[in-house]
Amino acid sequence: MTNLPSGTVTFLFTDIEGSTKLAQEHPDTWEILRERHHAILQSAMDTHNGYVFQIIGDAFCAAFHTAGDALLAAVKSQIDLFHEDWGNTPIKVRMGIHTGKAELQSDGQYHGYLAMSRVQRLMSAAHGGQVLISLTAEELVRDDLHENISLRDMGERRLKDLIRPEHVYQLVIANLPADFPPIKTLDAYRHNLPVQLTSFIGREKEMEQIAQSINAHRLVTLTGVGGTGKTRLALQVAANLAEQFTDGVWFVELASVTDPDLIPQTLLSTFGISEQHGRSVLQIVTDYVRERNILIVLDNCEHLIQACATFTDHLLNNSHSLKIMTTSREALNVKGEVTWHVPSLSMPDVRNLPAIEQLTQYESVELFIERALLVQPNFSVRKDNAAFVAQICSRLDGIPLAIELAASRVRALSVDQIAKRIDDRFRLLTGGSRTALERHQTLRAAIDWSYNLLSAEEKRLFRSLAIFSGGWTLDAAESVCGLEGGGFEILDLLTQLVDKSLVNLEDSRYRMLETIRQYAREKMVESEDVEQIRARHLDYCIGLAEKTERELHGTGQVEWSQKIEAEFENMRAALEWSLQENIPAGQQLAAALWWSWSYNGYFREGYQWLEKMLAATPDGETLTQAKMLAGAGFMAEFSGMNDEIVIKYSDASVDLFRKLGHKEGAAFPLASLARKAFFHSERDRAMELARESLDLFINSGNKWGIRYPSMIIINVLKYQGKFEEAQKLCDESLAIYNEIGFVEGRGYILYMMGNLAEIQGNITRTAELYEEALNIGRLARDKLLISAMLERTGVSFMQLGNYEKSQSLFEEKLEMERRVNNLAGIPDALGLLGWCARMQGDFRRARSYYLDCLQLTKQFDNFGDTVACILDIGILFGKEGDPEKFSRLWGAAQGIIPYIMDTLIQLSKIETRQSIEDARTMLGEEAYTAAYEMGKQMSLDEAVSYCLKELQ
Repeated sequence: MTNLPSGTVTFLFTDIEGSTKLAQEHPDTWEILRERHHAILQSAMDTHNGYVFQIIGDAFCAAFHTAGDALLAAVKSQIDLFHEDWGNTPIKVRMGIHTGKAELQSDGQYHGYLAMSRVQRLMSAAHGGQVLISLTAEELVRDDLHENISLRDMGERRLKDLIRPEHVYQLVIANLPADFPPIKTLDAYRHNLPVQLTSFIGREKEMEQIAQSINAHRLVTLTGVGGTGKTRLALQVAANLAEQFTDGVWFVELASVTDPDLIPQTLLSTFGISEQHGRSVLQIVTDYVRERNILIVLDNCEHLIQACATFTDHLLNNSHSLKIMTTSREALNVKGEVTWHVPSLSMPDVRNLPAIEQLTQYESVELFIERALLVQPNFSVRKDNAAFVAQICSRLDGIPLAIELAASRVRALSVDQIAKRIDDRFRLLTGGSRTALERHQTLRAAIDWSYNLLSAEEKRLFRSLAIFSGGWTLDAAESVCGLEGGGFEILDLLTQLVDKSLVNLEDSRYRMLETIRQYAREKMVESEDVEQIRARHLDYCIGLAEKTERELHGTGQVEWSQKIEAEFENMRAALEWSLQENIPAGQQLAAALWWSWSYNGYFREGYQWLEKMLAATPDGETLTQAKMLAGAGFMAEFSGMNDEIVIKYSDASVDLFRKLGHKEGAAFPLASLARKAFFHSERDRAMELARESLDLFINSGNKWGIRYPSMIIINVLKYQGKFEEAQKLCDESLAIYNEIGFVEGRGYILYMMGNLAEIQGNITRTAELYEEALNIGRLARDKLLISAMLERTGVSFMQLGNYEKSQSLFEEKLEMERRVNNLAGIPDALGLLGWCARMQGDFRRARSYYLDCLQLTKQFDNFGDTVACILDIGILFGKEGDPEKFSRLWGAAQGIIPYIMDTLIQLSKIETRQSIEDARTMLGEEAYTAAYEMGKQMSLDEAVSYCLKELQ
């Protein structure tokens, strides 16, 4: 089929009755039987224009343009299955047909959860050989039935999705069995499960796992923060299991029960049993459940937690087949209890959004869409609002209640307006159903319910923990929260908050959902000790940053880089507060942090914080000021900032360190100045500065720092053609790093050895050395080294003609830079991908990469990368057969950075020189010079505008 069903679609779902048992009883023939079944169904679908979009085991999911085609496909399937000779293993297939709204996605799957959920439930209610049809589909076929088929009215039935009853019809086919046991809808079982007015979204995996837990255990408690959908999930699981409990599934709502003694009475009323003179209610309930096969769902136990624990323990110990499922903010802590934490709905990553058609694979997005359609029938996710929908779902932590309340606002606000107001979520997310429980009518009320159940000490810790952004460790909580009882009291209270679902524990790190944290933060701001909490948090961050700074210059780089990166959100919060209340402490923190930012690749962010702190006291003459200046120069360089900025900060840092008599401190900014001198082709000055830096590092005993000046000296020797001398320095550095166990330093020296091999034309050896350096960078988690080596290794493989490997490395670099939001590294990676595409002759793809690269570099003022991108675009134009454009952009690049050729790596130099030669040949010397000089007069903005105009 080329024109696949979409819009209004009829679905036909099928599966084999008792397939698991058949496979176990007939292992030798089962696969052959299943293949014959598949062939029969596929033939029937194909004959009647059906599109089989999914086969799961023995279950077929097919879509049709018309209900008539789906009906005829079901008829043909059942006839062929009935007349097939199955021997001693008859294959009986149950089927369901339903028509509803659904959109076909680019991956061949369908978006239309409600329609497909409905047909799935319909099919599950049937028996083998039976076909059930919804009223919607029946209305479309009733007037066009063939004479050998008819429809039997089965009446209104409650499917197991718990929403409105469905009028069901059975397909009757002449000469095939037409009488079956009662269909397996909720009407066939004893229960009091309430009808739901909205569809149940997602949670397939959770439902399966909880059902398995209930089958294996007698008490299962669903825990989770308010609004995560514990009740709805419990109801759906109970509905799915209804047929297993011959004496019924009974739902008991405890939210309105305030007296613990009334719990047995509430259950008695649920069962519809009368009180008996002379016997307690507890005795009557106990006797009733003793021999019965019953599932009881006790909903909202948290405010009666001790009474519920005692009651359930008593019932379970005095019955044989009884099973209980409870929902609560915390576990009952009863012997034999299985606790199942209900997670948030799956959410998209707002930093790396999938295509629009793939957004609906996330449960939170699916829920938002379904609920938005209830209040705005024309709502849809489009290119202009998809990012806002994803942002809403992600920032609301995938909490179902919050998402439903946000979706209800679609009646009056656009999704971008809702997204902008999420920071004030407790005022925005109100106006839930008037018939819902009071605490489900607003987001604040849902969390108030949990907060009000806490003890005074639990409330105090809960408020204090709101100071942490991005999570915290136990040590951090003990240092910051300052309770009188000390560490053990903090641990006990923190454990209680975890048990009550207000705090999550993941890999020894605690965190709150952002929605919960915002609530706790409001409470913290209202408290009397808020300033003390903030001050202790800042002190903790300074202590951790300073310890990490020391450890990163030792053998603990990997461990400590991971520790500090996990705390970056806390560092940001502390820096932000210090700018308002304690600038000296904030400067102390920034001065200690910049090396951690660098190690983990946060160059742009680190530079911005240092710039803010330096602006706060621009004329300071302290060691802290000198360290900040050194960091600002280094971070500016690797953020792609203008060279003048790098030199300004580095010069100022050297001067201040010298003035303060801190010789070792000057070593690092001297290396930065040497690096800039080298790229400006000032080789003698670069050597002089690097030698001075190296002597300072050696004299201070800092063997870890010598790599910075050593790399510059090696580079100068390389360009002077002194390869043996450069190699000797590499070998000496490697010996030092092997001696002190400095793995990261070894990676940088291998990087330089790769440079030497590259300039001498040994590309195979270059690739080997670069790849080894890359592997060391990954081992050491040094993102600066990883980033550089992903680039250099990828380029070396391009030279070897392995473009697939190159592209993979460049894509890895792009993903890494995006993850840390490195606004210098992202365009660099895009430029490399453009170069790789250009080398393969895929100019269209190259244009796309370069366009993105140029827009980003200009947007974020990445001076060096912008000029490099302009040159790359010029080379692309030349390869496309337009040497005049190349000549103009080559002139522009050299006019803006006169020494640009010296900054290029070897392959890029070769390609640029070849492009110049080709342009001169094709244009002639006079025309080439005219175009070159015209470009040389361009400003950076003019060159960028020219490129954008010619690319688009």
